[in-house]
Amino acid sequence: MENNKKSLIPRAALIKAWLIWETFPQTCYNYERMMGQVVAHMFSAVINFLYKEDSSKRKEVMKREIEFFNVHIEFGACILGMAIALEEQKAMGEEIPGDFITNLKTSLMGPLAGMGDTIWQGVVIPILLAVCIDLTRSGDGNIWGAIIYAVVIIVAAYALSYWNFMFGYKAGSEAIMDFLEKGILNKLIKGASIMGCMVMGGLIVNYVTAECGIEIVSSTSTYSIQESFLDAVCPKILPLAVTMLVYYLLNKRRWSSIKVIGLIIVIGIVGGVTGILAYPS
Repeated sequence: MENNKKSLIPRAALIKAWLIWETFPQTCYNYERMMGQVVAHMFSAVINFLYKEDSSKRKEVMKREIEFFNVHIEFGACILGMAIALEEQKAMGEEIPGDFITNLKTSLMGPLAGMGDTIWQGVVIPILLAVCIDLTRSGDGNIWGAIIYAVVIIVAAYALSYWNFMFGYKAGSEAIMDFLEKGILNKLIKGASIMGCMVMGGLIVNYVTAECGIEIVSSTSTYSIQESFLDAVCPKILPLAVTMLVYYLLNKRRWSSIKVIGLIIVIGIVGGVTGILAYPS
């Protein structure tokens, strides 16, 4: 099939977006959005090419792209390339739901984070460090090991990130056109939604902690509500309950994030003082 896809975003803007992602991903971490803010920062380089005259559409895109996102920087760059490609196709009138873009990012960030951490931090960096440390220790005052490490790791990181970003942009834009023509977008949306829910479920276990501190003491034994009851019924049930409460307040009651954070602080203080909640072991 011949691809006559029109492009709204010039290559210079794409390169600027990639540079923002690779250079500033760890400058604005927070527990609510992790890397979401640098994703929005990245989109600031291309958003005016998508919706130059429509401020409401620009706001819609930026609100969608600033949501929670966390991935290995270099390996996850392809996700951002795909996200830009999908937003570009959406801006040109293709029927691409905003939820599909969000779910695609959510479903891919976990696998690529695991892959990147394993290969980059578990293989590439240790091997390069071992070689460069030996160089540094090979003679008094030898600084070449440190210099070589710094140059090689930075060049390699930027090169890998650039290739992944542009691959994601090209593959994402071409693939979505093919998916639209074959009518399989709905299946992808459903699959991405399911995978996104699974990834978010895994994140709950890692990021949300809550334990009951109530213990019933008798003359012969101590009965822990957390260990003997809650963990036996359903491990991590309290983190799940906290997550569902936050979801209910944000989605159903339309609370602001500040009010939710304030409520969690109050619950934590009261629970800690009374002993109802315990510090996670």
